[in-house]
Amino acid sequence: MTIEWNTDLSPAGGTIERGFTVTREGDAIPGILWQSGDATSPAPLVLLGHGGSGHKRNERMLMLGRMFAEVYGWNAAAIDGPVHGDRGPVTDPAKDPEYAAMWRRDDPVGDMIDDWKAVLDALMARDEVDPERVGYWGVSMGTMFGLPFVASDPRIRVAVLGKAGMTGTSVTRSNIAPHFERYAPQLSQPVLFTMQWDDERFDRAGQLDLYDRLGSRDKRLHAYPGVHVDNGPEAFEVQGAFLQRYL
Repeated sequence: MTIEWNTDLSPAGGTIERGFTVTREGDAIPGILWQSGDATSPAPLVLLGHGGSGHKRNERMLMLGRMFAEVYGWNAAAIDGPVHGDRGPVTDPAKDPEYAAMWRRDDPVGDMIDDWKAVLDALMARDEVDPERVGYWGVSMGTMFGLPFVASDPRIRVAVLGKAGMTGTSVTRSNIAPHFERYAPQLSQPVLFTMQWDDERFDRAGQLDLYDRLGSRDKRLHAYPGVHVDNGPEAFEVQGAFLQRYL
């Protein structure tokens, strides 16, 4: 497994942002690492899974990466999902045929699990990362790929998941339900599951069904009014505090 540091971005506040590429079996996995400029000892690492209309450095990933680095002093890393960002053209999963084609590949979930494992292998080898304190944050597509990954990797100590479920238009488009059926009961890590009560992509009953299936003994459900793209006013602060509890 190799990692190449290919970009040094200007610090934003107290945060250092560095681009990287991890190569797995000849395939390049592009990513971004955020770090506190004040770090003097190994710190936790939080992996960030973006949504279906995003990429490793969209607005949400930048906000979270910088928040985790500046406020909590952690490392945070995001990678491009298949056909997103530097790996493809998708910006609207509801309209772009490449998004639907992604889910028709032989094993997109298994491939993304392997991508995340390769990236985690590479980052855990770095002196500034505490390998005993690794978390995951990812909702929507970040849960569609992230839930199976977290369930498959005991190195992840805690996860924030959500905005996903067993039924809805996004489930029909992706056929993610069998993967949730397989992996949700295998989860053992503490999980904070967030949902939008009026989500038009993953319906309410299907989200509650997925939450019920989570095997974690320590799991919390936070529900907020609004559609898929909405967020509760304190959602990210609550999610950061939940991660901090276990990291």
